[in-house]
Amino acid sequence: MANILAVDDNLELCKLIRTTLERDGHRVETRQAGGALTEALCRWADCILLDVMMPGEDGFAVCRRIRSLTEVPILFLSARTDEAAVLEGLGIGADDFLSKPFRVAELRARVAAHLRRGGGGPPPPHPGRWACYWPQRTP
Repeated sequence: MANILAVDDNLELCKLIRTTLERDGHRVETRQAGGALTEALCRWADCILLDVMMPGEDGFAVCRRIRSLTEVPILFLSARTDEAAVLEGLGIGADDFLSKPFRVAELRARVAAHLRRGGGGPPPPHPGRWACYWPQRTP
């Protein structure tokens, strides 16, 4: 099905995420630190799950770094539930924010929803520039 990359310093949570999403037919790679992510691994992923509070490079810094490499959906999984954290995460390029502890069924549903919407693929040719094209109406 899809390639899922999960980054969380909690090894037990990584195992839970792997087991859960592999049951749905996904291929899952886990890493315990943002520094362990390579460009190739980020490009391999169809969806990325990121913890916010990790030692060293936190999830926000990881998101900023990898967003220029890929446009796949990025979902934050975090014990931080304050509005400022959610808004920061979404503002720097994440597509969703799921608070820990989360329900496994909800994680599965959110991953499936983002994959259904087809996120992913290479970044746009001119990051930060958007154009809207409105269809012409005929009288």
